[in-house]
Amino acid sequence: MSDLIARFQEGCRDIRSQDRILWPTVAAIIAAFLFLSTLQVSVNGSGHPYATDVGEIQNALPRWGLIHRSGYPLYTAVGSLFVTVLRSVGVEPAVGASLFSTLWGVVFVALLVVLIQDLGVSGPAAALGSLSVALSTGVWIDASLAEVHTLTLVFTVITLIFALRFGRTGERRDLLLLALFFTQGVSHQRSVILLAPAVAVLAWFQWRVFLRNLGLVIAVSLFALLVYLYMPFRVWTGATWVFGSPGTWDGFWEMVFDNRGGRVFALSTGLDEWLMRLGVTWEILLEDMFWLLLVLGLIGLFLLIKRGNWREGVGMVLAWIPNFFLTVVIWRNHVIDAQLAAKLPVVMLAGVGLAVLLERAKHWSRPVGIAAGVVFVLALAVWGWHVRPIVLSITRDSSTEAVVDMVEHLFPLPEGHVTTLVVPWGHDYWTLAYVQEYRGQLESLNLVDHNVNMRAVAEDGRLLTPAETFIVFPSTWWETELGGRVHMSSAAPGIVEVGTSLPVDVGAVPLDVNFDLGNGLRVRSASLSWGGTPAQLVLVVYWEALQPVGSDYSVAVHLVAQDPPQGAHDLMDQADTPHPVGGWYPTSLWMTGEIVRDDYVLNVPPGSTPVAVRIAMYQIDANGVFVNTEWLSLPIPE
Repeated sequence: MSDLIARFQEGCRDIRSQDRILWPTVAAIIAAFLFLSTLQVSVNGSGHPYATDVGEIQNALPRWGLIHRSGYPLYTAVGSLFVTVLRSVGVEPAVGASLFSTLWGVVFVALLVVLIQDLGVSGPAAALGSLSVALSTGVWIDASLAEVHTLTLVFTVITLIFALRFGRTGERRDLLLLALFFTQGVSHQRSVILLAPAVAVLAWFQWRVFLRNLGLVIAVSLFALLVYLYMPFRVWTGATWVFGSPGTWDGFWEMVFDNRGGRVFALSTGLDEWLMRLGVTWEILLEDMFWLLLVLGLIGLFLLIKRGNWREGVGMVLAWIPNFFLTVVIWRNHVIDAQLAAKLPVVMLAGVGLAVLLERAKHWSRPVGIAAGVVFVLALAVWGWHVRPIVLSITRDSSTEAVVDMVEHLFPLPEGHVTTLVVPWGHDYWTLAYVQEYRGQLESLNLVDHNVNMRAVAEDGRLLTPAETFIVFPSTWWETELGGRVHMSSAAPGIVEVGTSLPVDVGAVPLDVNFDLGNGLRVRSASLSWGGTPAQLVLVVYWEALQPVGSDYSVAVHLVAQDPPQGAHDLMDQADTPHPVGGWYPTSLWMTGEIVRDDYVLNVPPGSTPVAVRIAMYQIDANGVFVNTEWLSLPIPE
């Protein structure tokens, strides 16, 4: 009988051991399926706060480059190796960068099951709690595109695992692993330091063991700082994608100690604003999880306190409260990526609390436990059905492909001098840099960001920029950068040529139209052609200043069904601008003899038959009446 009992006990231990492997594996497989189904497989096009830095990371990892403050050296070093290995077997860099986040997302889901099981929850309930987090909007998105946050979550959950274990065992091995993962987590993402109160509570009774091994803890913790040596190493070895100046002493320490606090934190001066921020934070969290599940999950953590081990319950509560308030403190009058990252631990701990509630329901009675599990699974299925389109709207967004199409209108480039395109550091620049490097497009175009030495670049040849650049960097900024008054001209639809000399040579533009507008300006030349689609017309106009123009004129470009039009019904499309050159070059700035190119795009309504495009300049008098110059009509080409 004693042998039979011993075998039974051994079998139970084997089952429990297998249970500790089975359920993390099951949760990881399901999460991998979810994340891969929405994987971002091309250069990022989304301007959503979730995708703020994705284009930068897609460019940096395949180049073994360095990204924005605080550098994330561990992420970039391991991520670069990962993407490089995948490229060797034919996986595109954008896909590889996304898969790197997916990998850490899957590891996080598995480790979260381990943490929940360590808290005394059975495998099935732990797996369901972890999957509720995997299905949250933020985690699902971050695991589907190139971002640093899934690795942050891995450090968060593994820190809690070893804090919990060290608090129970007091073993030096658990202490050193806790020190390693906690400090590496802080080095990777500064917000991980907010786990300090939770770690302190969980490990408080082992303070004597901590003091006895303080030297070893410090030695292990120093590895977190040593990881930052990767940044100057990459600068010294010729990295081509480097944010900041980590190769200099000052630049290195700026990257190490910059935690974005000064750029994202804003303290409120009134109760109303604090209440408003609390409301926004709550709304952000509700985008991640059903409100009832979120509330029940956070309440469920308090059941750990009631169970008798107050330290572990309080530790889990303290693991999310600081991040909740961090989300409130971060503010820029709109939701930004830092807030979306800061609230992730709140959602993670809500998943832990939900697992605790499921376990408690099972202990109340078996039918109640089964019913709770079924309802929970259905709720997750409904939520997943709701979240998936949101994730796809970000990971499948191709909006920045429009800037690629716009720049391709520049080709073929003129021979004999360099053509430089200046694009502000951000989404458009990252997209253009990616397609140039990894899709073989825009070859021979010198692509730079706005931090370049503008005067040196201008001396080499043409200097172009997207028209939208002037929203952020107006003409006064260009004058400062180039050291003189700037002249502008269009180079293609949406692209402006900038320089201190006249961009257009009079000898290069034939006087084939010579249409006097009667305001000191004339149309020297004009052409109308079909664009990249059968429903698009491209107009190229060369204005010429015959004398100084003392006032500013707007431009009217009308696609008409009848010439002259008999009423508003004959106006099929228009491309009016407040000033020529996309609205950025007022006529009052033009010199006598200056020729300015202007490009316009008109869309032809489906099934329509326009007859002409009419061009004029106009002003609005003191009575609000439009005063037009003479109209030039160009027939629609065949």
